Amino acid sequence: MELLMAREPFASMSPWYGGYAFQGVVVLGTAPILLPLIVGDATGPAQAGLVVAALYIGQLTAPMFGALADGSGRHRLIYAAGYLLLAVGLGLFPLAQTVLEWFILALMQGLGVAATNTVASMFIVEFRPKAEWDRRIGWMQTCYGIGQAAGLGLAALLQQAPAWGMLASAALMLPGLLIGLLGTPRGRRAGLGAAAAAAQTLKRGASISDDATSRRHAPPRQILPHGHIGPATGALLGRFLADLRSPYALFMLCWLLVMLGTWLIYNLYPLLMQEVYGVGAGVSSVYYAVGAGIGVFAYAPSGILGQRIGDGAVVLIGSLMSLLSVGAMAALAFWQPVGLALLGPLAFLLLPVAWSPLIVAGTAWAAQLSTMNEGEAVGILNSTTALASVAAAFGAGVLASRFGFDAVLYLAAAAMLLGLLLLLPLRRAGSAGASSPG
Repeated sequence: MELLMAREPFASMSPWYGGYAFQGVVVLGTAPILLPLIVGDATGPAQAGLVVAALYIGQLTAPMFGALADGSGRHRLIYAAGYLLLAVGLGLFPLAQTVLEWFILALMQGLGVAATNTVASMFIVEFRPKAEWDRRIGWMQTCYGIGQAAGLGLAALLQQAPAWGMLASAALMLPGLLIGLLGTPRGRRAGLGAAAAAAQTLKRGASISDDATSRRHAPPRQILPHGHIGPATGALLGRFLADLRSPYALFMLCWLLVMLGTWLIYNLYPLLMQEVYGVGAGVSSVYYAVGAGIGVFAYAPSGILGQRIGDGAVVLIGSLMSLLSVGAMAALAFWQPVGLALLGPLAFLLLPVAWSPLIVAGTAWAAQLSTMNEGEAVGILNSTTALASVAAAFGAGVLASRFGFDAVLYLAAAAMLLGLLLLLPLRRAGSAGASSPG
């Protein structure tokens, strides 16, 4: 199978990846630029940060949607509901007049992102053989990244009329939904044998690997915890807290710090670039699009590189790239050299490129380091990312309103540096753990 996938890389593509790319246009393209512009221009950076935080608060419900999909078997319905929630939240956003209304609509968008992104990953890890995961996830993220680059280009064109941009984003969810349902798995998990189905019935919440041999060495296949929403979430948190001294827990701390630094930059990106470097939203969106476009080509190679040198090493590379980018941006803001309007965006370019190795290898390494099953480990990783996004949105808004956007850059660089320093001894511990049997 691996040889076949290597010879025919496009065999890992599925039609629904194209529809998923439409969501990338909006979620990582137009909305991150236009949403803070609308709220920031009408109120201020603190209020803009609050509304952006609502977007990520909604995404904290990802474990709930994962449990709901597994419990009901309605993966396609939940996946489609995500597009509809996004369409409503985006379409009504320009009509809102108060921070509360914007907050509710941003929260609705976050719920849509959580539903669709969670089930998209489940379509692969619950319905495809483990040997196909890396390449399929790589291609899925590549399509999402292509959508992001296109969305940022669209945002550059529409930043003078952000309300129309949000309406256009809402309209894109219709073709996204129609194409996004093509070829998606129907019903409950496919490819389970009779023995696996019986075991799944006896032990709800446990994933069944493709065969008995791989089960000993491969963690379970779900991306998020199974079971009822309340008990599953509580039990998952309890197991994590009981294992706080493990390499996995330390990795979650490193991940939280790196993600905090990353999202401090992203959450109010157009406002930050305008205030610190004097670069308008149109130009800054173009730079973001270029960086994201380069990053698209790094998703699949990041998975391959992780197989060769280890996922921990790839996470370290991505973290170092992020620190170099944000550190340079902070240094430029401090020294204010000639050509700041050019140097600032150029320093930023590396940050979206670094996202590719971080998210691909980070997901795989989390599953390897954890003593929990894979679904629980990755579920906590996703929740940690969302938690960092929420904290960064609140923090960026408050810091910018009180101390200026320079302070946002300094805090982002400090968080990334601390995360990277903690990652160095962890990589050695993780390598030792990965080489041990069982």
